[in-house]
Amino acid sequence: MSQEAHRWHLKPERGSEFGLHFMLWLYQLMGKHLTRLLLYPVVVYFYLTDRTARKHSRVFFERVYRNPGENSALNQPPSEWDGFKRFYNYGCALVDSIEVWSGTQWFANVTWHGLECIKWLNEQKAGAVIVSAHLGNVDAMRVAAKSKTSKQIKVLMYTDHAQRFKKLLEYLNPDASKDIIPLETLDAMSVLEMQKLLELGDTLGILADRVAVGSRDRTIEVPFFGESAPFPQGPWILASLLKCPVFLLFCIRTDSSHYEIFIEPLADQIILPRKQREEKLRYWISEYAARLEEFCRQYPHHWFNFYNFWSEDAHR
Repeated sequence: MSQEAHRWHLKPERGSEFGLHFMLWLYQLMGKHLTRLLLYPVVVYFYLTDRTARKHSRVFFERVYRNPGENSALNQPPSEWDGFKRFYNYGCALVDSIEVWSGTQWFANVTWHGLECIKWLNEQKAGAVIVSAHLGNVDAMRVAAKSKTSKQIKVLMYTDHAQRFKKLLEYLNPDASKDIIPLETLDAMSVLEMQKLLELGDTLGILADRVAVGSRDRTIEVPFFGESAPFPQGPWILASLLKCPVFLLFCIRTDSSHYEIFIEPLADQIILPRKQREEKLRYWISEYAARLEEFCRQYPHHWFNFYNFWSEDAHR
């Protein structure tokens, strides 16, 4: 696995706390749509000054283009415009997250795909694990889901690498942290607490496309856009410990105020027998990577991993 991919969480946040608060002020003064418009000069600055992220975006788009599928969005060789769109969509996702976490009323048109999964969850007493990726905006999904279910959605996430944004969230809504379970402090007691939440019917959401902090050797490489890429074992081991159904979910902004939410069942339960542990882990990670590849192929400008995702051997 490449050192750079392992250290995504160590990469310092770009911009300043003042800049984040400035964007919040613009949002509160002008609303979401005008703030998105004013994002253009901000994104231009970050795009022009982050050569490494531009390079890895180019690598990603070239892989998508060289591995087309039925619903591929890249029908011609990638250009600088593709890279800029990816940066801009990331900025829009941050603006939407400000709106979502602030607790204000969120306006958007949502098209659900797989709504029967939500209905099934509503009928169950216990909860489930929802696995997603840094594709689109799962924060928006949390708000949209409130109109479909009364179940609480807790988010498992790394917070140490985004302290400025975390401070902004606390400024926006002091109660926001109650829906976040930090993964840096995950231990046996945390797993027991999660099991209790599931027993109460809550749903736990986790992103499974970045390697956990301090877990460089706890990865499995599986095919992803034609080359082997490292994926973390942690989410799947955690799901096996929680002994609950697992669903796959992605929430993509396809227009200024329109989202497509895709949810589908992945497993009734993740079982990892001792003698087949690595084999089963590889199976579930491969299943996940294959589905992620399909959605990335369809929405490549909404996958927000701006580092070298593939192993070093893939570039030799």
